[in-house]
Amino acid sequence: MNNKWTLAAVALGTAIVCCGAFATKAAAEPLYVGNYEPDGLRFPATIELLANTPYYASPDQPADEPEGAFAPQTVRVIRTQSSWSIGQATWEIETMFGPRWIRPKPWEIDIAPPSAITLLEETPLYRRADESGGPVAALAPQEVKVTGAEKQWFYTNDPNRPAWIQIHTTWMGDLWAHIPVNKIGTEQPLERKAHYYWLPDEGSLASAMGVASPAQDMLPGGDFAVAREYTTIYGRAYQVQTASGPTWTQDRGFPLLPVDETIELQSETPLLADIWDSARKETAVLKGGKATVFEKVEGPLSAGFYRGIPPVWYNGPWYHVRTPQGTGWINPLYGEPSAARPVHWRVDLAYERALQRYPDVPFAQSGAEPTIGNRTVEATAAWADPGEARIWLKATVDGTTGWFAVWTGGGDRIWDEDAGTALQIMQAEMYNAGMERTADGKETLFDGTAIGYRDSDGLFLDSILLASILRFKSERLPYVEAVEISQNDYSFVLQAGTREAHLYWHGTMVGTKQLRQLPRHDDAAWYMDKEDARELFGLAQYANASYTDLVAAQYRVELGALPTVAKGGKLVLNAFVYEAVNRTAWAQSRLPLRLSLEENGDGGAAFAEQLALPANDATGALTLMRLHAERTLAPGPHQIDATLRVGERIVWRQTFHVTAE
Repeated sequence: MNNKWTLAAVALGTAIVCCGAFATKAAAEPLYVGNYEPDGLRFPATIELLANTPYYASPDQPADEPEGAFAPQTVRVIRTQSSWSIGQATWEIETMFGPRWIRPKPWEIDIAPPSAITLLEETPLYRRADESGGPVAALAPQEVKVTGAEKQWFYTNDPNRPAWIQIHTTWMGDLWAHIPVNKIGTEQPLERKAHYYWLPDEGSLASAMGVASPAQDMLPGGDFAVAREYTTIYGRAYQVQTASGPTWTQDRGFPLLPVDETIELQSETPLLADIWDSARKETAVLKGGKATVFEKVEGPLSAGFYRGIPPVWYNGPWYHVRTPQGTGWINPLYGEPSAARPVHWRVDLAYERALQRYPDVPFAQSGAEPTIGNRTVEATAAWADPGEARIWLKATVDGTTGWFAVWTGGGDRIWDEDAGTALQIMQAEMYNAGMERTADGKETLFDGTAIGYRDSDGLFLDSILLASILRFKSERLPYVEAVEISQNDYSFVLQAGTREAHLYWHGTMVGTKQLRQLPRHDDAAWYMDKEDARELFGLAQYANASYTDLVAAQYRVELGALPTVAKGGKLVLNAFVYEAVNRTAWAQSRLPLRLSLEENGDGGAAFAEQLALPANDATGALTLMRLHAERTLAPGPHQIDATLRVGERIVWRQTFHVTAE
């Protein structure tokens, strides 16, 4: 059973799992963030195991739960990680049981040298793997045949460390060369096309790999054939065919993928002669219809991030198309965004900014771009950029129609002219209490201070200590076993022996909260169930197995015009909310904002939360939301309390009068 492609197994304290039987994946995240199929020296197709090697049924199975172990032998690789040569990595290999995963250290494996390597510079040759006797010959840069190598020739903590490689010569037989590991590379032919921003003019392989001086002249970008690839353990270079001859570069370019498809254009899209056209001038403007795609460049393309050109200019995919207006390049992100929604919003701008032709695409014209700022404009469309933390609005300013980015954290305010907007809600400070669980199960702050404890009923937190961290006040009440915790005009009271917390606004009780657990107290602390604390303090929660962060977000409310008449007996209140957070993480971890319309303390008015724009998942995104509340009123005058809550915590409350028609 121990031949080249069959694995011999040795017992490792657990029985080998039969074919088709796989262990359940562990709850932890995978150990790798990306893996690669065999590709030249960079990712070898086979490796030799030098020691008994545990194997696993899944890549994220804990290291102490192997199915068994493989004896030393050669195995075929399916995928591996880019860190394999410098640290522990996960390898997916072929086995008699199907795919399995191993995690050997670099010194526990060996790989065969390539059959041929390309010398990048004049290389001394020695009779033995020893420099002490001096070289007996030297070879100019060329491709040579490899006949052997020192054991684990690839393994080093220094990529510049030389390794001994045995090469064949026609006049002196097999000799040894001492070559830095990062310069031991092999060539192979390629057949593909790529789009380049620039290329070195007649650059050599040695210059591409840093051995010789780089080419001084650069060629303009365009579409080129890539003919060869040079691969080492640590990197690679490509030979590109240009009109002035072949040139080498470490830039892979953006692969041109041949396709044969037809796409339907949903919105206005410019047709460009070239992706990298710095003039940004279209050859035509496509007003919709069909386009035939014959090749494409996938993205995102990163060049724009460090060349000062708007990133969306490069974000793929880009399509090479044939249209009735001609042949050229189009990009769904370079033009009128098809996902934009029509709006009728009044926008108060707080600072000056450019008006752009499309989101993140300047006008292609000489002179300064149109600018707007410190004024009010009427927006007719809105779009949330899926790749950046920005919201774009369309407007016509001084006769020019274009798009501008709204910065909700910088003072811009949006008012819906159709639905009406009564409130502007801005996220302000965020106070947090970070806790970790110790090895003995205690809940402590990072400085070791105990903040709670666990028992069979769950996790209980010291509400007085929590209040001080989150900028709340606490006060023990006289004549009764109770504590009041407050922030601004909101407070709640915990009382011994009762599972009902009383809620107050401006010192007047406005409701109660039924607690999950009775509060517990002693002379120094009042303990409450963690989930009860989350609701009464209005806390978001970020947590993993050993760490919990409870966050109290603060909000500032700017009041517009509250309604005075409920037409048809229907009272409606809308608000825009601006939150500078990761939308996905925040939505999953925080208690929702609630806007309600209450009368006579009923507290039962319907409320709804809806996104004003598509969610933006970019880290640090500014999220624009809309809160909406409505209720039906009987004809006549009414006194209404508009209330904004996070959990049970009242953030804002306003009394107003309205007449229902």
